Amino acid sequence: MAAYDDLNVKRIFIVGIASVVVTAVTVLAVQVLYYYLDDVQQARTSENSRYTRQNDKLKKQTAEITRDQGVDAETGNLVIPIETAMSVIISESETREEGGSDET
Repeated sequence: MAAYDDLNVKRIFIVGIASVVVTAVTVLAVQVLYYYLDDVQQARTSENSRYTRQNDKLKKQTAEITRDQGVDAETGNLVIPIETAMSVIISESETREEGGSDET
């Protein structure tokens, strides 16, 4: 027999489940929004970024391997352009193949 001070368990259960569902949906929506905004920010950052330090290093390296023949003052090594070095190695390799030598 129900009295006026009995708890409505059915209503409490429904409100509790609804609260859990609303909380879960809100958390998922915030997470989706966060990752979307993070992707947008990453895209904007990469569009606006400049690679000056990397480009300067690349230019320096390119100039280093393509400079004229000569002797390096610091090390005393002979310096030749990379294209010349590659053609010398190819011609030496062809000469070895024609001579039948297996030296390396």
